[in-house]
Amino acid sequence: MQISSRQRSIVEVLMQEQKGATVGYIAEHIGVSARTIHRELEAVEELLAEYGMKLKRKAGAGVEIVGTEEQKQSLRTSVLHQTTTQFPAQERKVIILCSLLEASEPVKLISLAIDLKVTTATISHDLDDLEVLLARYELSLLRKRGYGVELLGTESSKRRMISRLISEHLDDHEMIGVIKENIQNKALRNIDSISERLLGLIDREKLIKVENALNNLEDDLPYHLADSAYIGLVTHLALAVERVEKGENIHFDEKTLSELTDTAEYKAAERIIERLQLMFQMEIPTAEIGYITMHLRGAKLRHSQEESFWPENTELMTTTYRLIQLCEERLGVPLKEDSSLFHGLLTHLEPALYRLKRKMEIRNPILDQIKSNYDELFMVVQEAVAVVFPQFEVPEEEIGYLVMHLGAALERTRQEQQRYRALVVCSSGIGSSKILATRIKKEIPEIVSLQNLSMFDLGDIPASEYDLIISTIPLPLTPMEYVVVSPLLPPDDIQKIKFHLHSTGERQPVSKEMTVASARKNPVGLLLEMQNYSRYASDIVEGLWVREWDNRELDLRTLLGKMTQDLLESQAIQAVDPVVQQLLDRQKLGGLGIPGTSMALFHGRNDHVKKVSFTIHRLQEPLLLKSMDDEEMSIHLLLLMLGPRDVPQEGLEVLSELSSLLIEEELQSVLEIGETQQIADYIADQLYSFCLKKIGWERTK
Repeated sequence: MQISSRQRSIVEVLMQEQKGATVGYIAEHIGVSARTIHRELEAVEELLAEYGMKLKRKAGAGVEIVGTEEQKQSLRTSVLHQTTTQFPAQERKVIILCSLLEASEPVKLISLAIDLKVTTATISHDLDDLEVLLARYELSLLRKRGYGVELLGTESSKRRMISRLISEHLDDHEMIGVIKENIQNKALRNIDSISERLLGLIDREKLIKVENALNNLEDDLPYHLADSAYIGLVTHLALAVERVEKGENIHFDEKTLSELTDTAEYKAAERIIERLQLMFQMEIPTAEIGYITMHLRGAKLRHSQEESFWPENTELMTTTYRLIQLCEERLGVPLKEDSSLFHGLLTHLEPALYRLKRKMEIRNPILDQIKSNYDELFMVVQEAVAVVFPQFEVPEEEIGYLVMHLGAALERTRQEQQRYRALVVCSSGIGSSKILATRIKKEIPEIVSLQNLSMFDLGDIPASEYDLIISTIPLPLTPMEYVVVSPLLPPDDIQKIKFHLHSTGERQPVSKEMTVASARKNPVGLLLEMQNYSRYASDIVEGLWVREWDNRELDLRTLLGKMTQDLLESQAIQAVDPVVQQLLDRQKLGGLGIPGTSMALFHGRNDHVKKVSFTIHRLQEPLLLKSMDDEEMSIHLLLLMLGPRDVPQEGLEVLSELSSLLIEEELQSVLEIGETQQIADYIADQLYSFCLKKIGWERTK
């Protein structure tokens, strides 16, 4: 069997790692994306089978070659001395498509053959295969001897083809990288040749400009777009600008356009086009507004279950019920009574059917993971969808999203037997991590053990002591190893955590004893523990103050500097600048505003902080800051909570308890209007109860 250089590199990495390696590790080692590795593993498995070996996939741990030392040595000898091809056949075909989509005139077969280091006969055979795929997009090939080959079809069909190629072969992180990075100062490393070819279909500078034009998208729409939908919109718009510049104008049905003009999405699309025209100094046809409108409506997500029960949704409700019924019959598991499944599918299917009717593309960045973890369920859902929606050709990306809903429903039937342990991470181990932990306890009861910690302490916890890492900030880990969520845990993030939990394999049941103290401490130990908890609680109460600030001429850095100067004078901190810088860095990682209030919690642990503190700062001029659910909000009350880098566990728990109190309305109202002593008394009362509870004592009434 002939293999590509990339497949050989994968084998070499796995040979070196005797206990296996994660897909993320392999991808980083050989300089490609994780999605590329997933695509190559099937070929690697075929290669291993020829030598009597297997590729073992271990949930959460990666992949491992299983075989005898003799078999491995035979493979090593053969693979290391084998001549490799430049491109696998599938990638070769994608590159041919890129060349045809970019060309404004016929392409010679000989030029493709030279570029790809194959014969013209191979190119001709590849074109035969491509014609089948292109027909699905209403595209065709014009091939004549001496003329070359030309791609025929409408502009909309060509754009659909480009969008499909990009969504299939580029990870979201690659697209985000292009959009966010400064292309003058940082080249796209870790992207293989096929990715470079695909990104070549859209100018990178245009991607960045388009993303800038979408800065106020949340103000234009009454709902949020998921990350994958947002990336799809950026790609669509950059592609539209690129193609319009080349004179490739799109046509849009006038009747459909008139039906869309009164929608919120159409008005948002008009504003987007206006910004793009100014930014690129070009005229953009009205037809493009229609396509942007369709994209936004196809990405629409309803906000509540109640919205789904509109009278016009009666037919969709019936269809949803039938889909669930078919899956129940094939799986032999009761699903019809699961209201969460019904509402989830109903909410998803409305925009999904809109996309299908208009043959729109959809991104599903975890499709490979879904198919790997739910291979049988994927086939069941695919069969059921074919019965319920015979009029549509439903792509695997849509099937994958439906599988997520049904997979979560199947796992709910085993919820009583499953118990999980989670680490909850924020930059400092206090603040947003405790707010998140409080939400998790309420929304995901199968997680019975929660431990809050900072990103700096993450490496100190053995993997055997947890099943999942949930973080409020990005971590230096692969996407398979953790989940990033908002501290307020919106419904989408709850689904994300549940899918991650249920896709990582069976867990050993966690005994009830694991969630409570296993044995009573001796009296001396209890006294020491009580002393530690009460010391940190007392430090917070004694150091608490309320300040009024005239901040009309102050930027955020200056304001934080003045606030921390007071802490320097009280000897709670040793230096102002490093503490302020850390607070500003933390703000960049995610919103700090508490939704539903006018408060923001700035928090952190720092080597220059000597004593835990909690201070309240009332602002004369409101600040515009991002909230924890990434909305812009007006802040009148800035809360500052600081702790030493090496604060002991008892101190962390006290700070975390204070963080969780901040999402309770009673404390919020006290903070808004209370005087220093009133606030201190309330917090002291709450922390007193907390300290007693931690050492197993009950508070007397």
